[in-house]
Amino acid sequence: MKKLIIGGLILLLAKNVSSQEIKSDAILTEKQNAEWITEFEKLSSKNEQIAEIKKKIYSDSIYIRKNGYNRIGCRIIIQNVESFKKSLEKSDCECKVVFVLGFKKEAYLLDPIEYPKTNKRLELITNKNIDKITVLKGNVASALYGTNGSCGVVVMYSDNRKFKRKIKNVL
Repeated sequence: MKKLIIGGLILLLAKNVSSQEIKSDAILTEKQNAEWITEFEKLSSKNEQIAEIKKKIYSDSIYIRKNGYNRIGCRIIIQNVESFKKSLEKSDCECKVVFVLGFKKEAYLLDPIEYPKTNKRLELITNKNIDKITVLKGNVASALYGTNGSCGVVVMYSDNRKFKRKIKNVL
């Protein structure tokens, strides 16, 4: 009987330790974003870059960004449905890359959490619509986008008027 209780305690401890490791690995850190930006800059074709941007936006959509001094780029880890509120309150967070679709006089942030129609805009983005992709890092990104830009900013520029109208119509 003692062996059974000790075995159960060991299993319980192992489960708690492993679940904590999973939680800490799930945080999107500034270092991980810097690594992603470095890999992104190595991509040579615009098609690859656009595909990687879309993939990153979708994968980061589980992160939330709060304005002001609250959480910025937080990842919410939900163990079960009942713990959603608790997970939201205790979400562990650092930052995430800001994605922007820029035109001559306007720009749109591409964040599915803050702007629900982002997914429709992403469907419209193709190699033909984007003229240039620029990565902003460090002080430049922070100066232009505040604390949200601290982990980097990726800006896609377009001069295509038809594309701009389509993007506006999604609003």
